[in-house]
Amino acid sequence: MKNRPNRLVRGALAAAALSLAVTACAEDSGSSGATNAGGESIEYGAEKSEYVDALADMDPVELVIQSTGPKDSATGRRFEDYAEAVDEWSGGKITFEFIYSNGAAGPTETHEAIADGRIDIGSVMPSLIPDEFPVTNNLWNLSHLGRQTPVDSMLQWHGIIFELATLTDEIDAEYEDHGMKLLLPGFGSGAYMPYCGEESTSLDDLKNKGIASQSRHQNAQAEALGMKPSSIAYTEMFESLERGVIDCAITTVTGAALGGYIESVPYPTFDPEVGFNSPGGSIAMSIDKWNDLPLPAQQLMIDRLDVLMQANFEGAWDNAAAAVQQVLDAGGTFSNFDEDAKAALVETNQELEAEVANSDALGDGEAFLEAAREAEARWAETVAGLDIKGLDTSYEEFPEWHDNGVPDLQPYFDVLWEDVVADRRPS
Repeated sequence: MKNRPNRLVRGALAAAALSLAVTACAEDSGSSGATNAGGESIEYGAEKSEYVDALADMDPVELVIQSTGPKDSATGRRFEDYAEAVDEWSGGKITFEFIYSNGAAGPTETHEAIADGRIDIGSVMPSLIPDEFPVTNNLWNLSHLGRQTPVDSMLQWHGIIFELATLTDEIDAEYEDHGMKLLLPGFGSGAYMPYCGEESTSLDDLKNKGIASQSRHQNAQAEALGMKPSSIAYTEMFESLERGVIDCAITTVTGAALGGYIESVPYPTFDPEVGFNSPGGSIAMSIDKWNDLPLPAQQLMIDRLDVLMQANFEGAWDNAAAAVQQVLDAGGTFSNFDEDAKAALVETNQELEAEVANSDALGDGEAFLEAAREAEARWAETVAGLDIKGLDTSYEEFPEWHDNGVPDLQPYFDVLWEDVVADRRPS
């Protein structure tokens, strides 16, 4: 497929522009010094039977995995489907014990729980602990990039995040410094936007409205719109909106649906091209447990991330369909920002980008930012060229799109794995 990033070109970019030791031809790309317990390599795309045969002599291992959601929930399905696939493709040699709803450690403590052995795999959110992850937070400083509509944004955004993380060895190294192997650089559930109790599209409309936000970057973006941000726990969001403690909340359609507060704030506002930052999560594993796995088991853990991503997309879109319908049923609308509000948001995003360009944590912040802009353009073009129906679906049209069934995403995964994830795969 045309418009895929050439790996040799990307390797040159990483070496010359990012001053990082990244090359797509490396025999152990993305490992940042991680090891394995040996074993014969399996080609990507191999049949399940080849993995089962390769792991036939492996000592069985049980991994403790923490899900962010309750059992069988739309948000937790990504973990459950992934675990089931790895179990099956390993011939039962890799099994999982589940802890649900962040039962072992909250979002700001999961990295510690992985490092100290309470869990083996979990979702780490570097944007909530920026002092612990100064390099990685440059990635999340740019998480406003990409389209903001419900279908194409999910595909483009994940491509951007994966590519930037793969270009930057220091991100993997930072996780390893915390006792973790980075499996999935990032996952999200859609675009963030303010949901308010009345239609609010201009700076005058938004001025002095209290709004719940989830990161310092969202605070800055809300303040640029003249709003008054505050940090309110997710569990307290419903009551805060009901009591009028806040007027709005910055959230995704998934968050709004699960929070049950759309009836109080059925007026989301966004711009199709200008986004809010996402405090998205990553998936990480104990580096000690990773290093104990034989090579084909490590390859399997990476190769079946497509199952996790498929479940993440489907779960997010299930919640999005429900949320959009709730907005419409409540008499609300999805509105676009007026030009003055859009301009204020653009200016603040440029300031966040300038932080990246000037970051001391990166070898070359300006080159990292330039790589991000190139990735944004490339993945917009790549996604647009895929044979996936309804990429330009609007929020109002989304429930009908969803009723027709999630389209085949294999063309997307083929590009993502060939152009990016293959460089993270141990060999």
